[in-house]
Amino acid sequence: MYLFKPRYLKKAKLLKKGVLKFLSYKKDLISEELFSKITSSLEDFDQAIASRDKDRIKVVAKELTTLCENSVPPPSNPIIRENLEVILVAIIIAVGIRTYCLQPFRIPTGSMQPTLNGIICNVIEPSEKPNYVKPGLIQTLWEKFSEGRTYVDIKIPSGAKIDKFEEVTKFKFFTSTLISFLDSKHETIKVGVPLKNLFQEKNRGGLGLRSALNISRAFNYSRESTKVFPVQGRHMEIDSDFRLQGYCDTGDQVLVNKMIYHFRTPDRGEVFVFNTKGIEGINGGIQSQHYIKRLCGVPGDSLEIKENGGPLYVNGETAKENGIVKVFKEYDGYSLIRRVRVPDYQGINKTKLPKDSYFALGDNSDDSADSRMWGNVPEDNLLGPGMMVYWPLEHWGFIK
Repeated sequence: MYLFKPRYLKKAKLLKKGVLKFLSYKKDLISEELFSKITSSLEDFDQAIASRDKDRIKVVAKELTTLCENSVPPPSNPIIRENLEVILVAIIIAVGIRTYCLQPFRIPTGSMQPTLNGIICNVIEPSEKPNYVKPGLIQTLWEKFSEGRTYVDIKIPSGAKIDKFEEVTKFKFFTSTLISFLDSKHETIKVGVPLKNLFQEKNRGGLGLRSALNISRAFNYSRESTKVFPVQGRHMEIDSDFRLQGYCDTGDQVLVNKMIYHFRTPDRGEVFVFNTKGIEGINGGIQSQHYIKRLCGVPGDSLEIKENGGPLYVNGETAKENGIVKVFKEYDGYSLIRRVRVPDYQGINKTKLPKDSYFALGDNSDDSADSRMWGNVPEDNLLGPGMMVYWPLEHWGFIK
């Protein structure tokens, strides 16, 4: 029995198995002469094992090992090969984790404030800070690391004709806007913020460039291509030197737990991520996106908001989940939205959720497009609950 065999015989059997595997893998790289020597040595090794001659087994094993080690040329640049192998394995593991376990997600809007922050911009007004100077390199780098802050300084000389605004994204996370001109003497300006935040009004957390340049009629904004094109050959000419300074803090970067919904049902009150595929009120011809909201209703729930800024009623009683309660107790409450286009609503702002349907609301109720407007979220669209904010560092922590 194998259990009672001497250790030297067990090691010999393992060595023989390894040599046979080596010959099978490397046969095309081994010369006929060396292959013949290894085969002959392997036969001697079999005889030594059969005779149980410990000393003979030790001698032939050493000879066989030496022959195998010298039978193929050493790999070129072994250190580089080993490092590349480690990097490849790390990439495979990371892709596997992202696909099946945890997926990073960026908060683009303010619909979940103050629980989760979207991109927030501030304009430096010359009248308030006439001698404003952008912080130095060290402070800028630290603020980028800790707050995700990007400083903006747009200078457009008098007489320049703007051709288009174009939003570009690299590596799915780094989004910027390019401002290009008709005249080649004016270099394209790169602004490290998305187009939407560049154009959004200042009182809504944007930089207000669209209003500042009064370009609402001269350009048409296309959501599908995320570009602004000239309309009917018209271009925007700058009458006098223009400058806009400010900064934008990036939206929170969160990790989504993609595994947990395979083991439990979604809980009312938690923050969750879903895709918009098949939700007609959202897409409107635009490809599927990912949204993050608070899950405020599960299948079978009867939901109602009785008064503006009031609580959410679930099955006739005020919602008791902490995540929902803090919205209408600590913040501004839920707002009534009367432009409802969902057929299964029973009366204004009252609905009973059918099977496999969920109700999503934004914590920033006054500025959130959610299930009050575009209806329920199908169960198949659910991705997972938001687990934690990993960047910027100032917001690091678990999501509640």
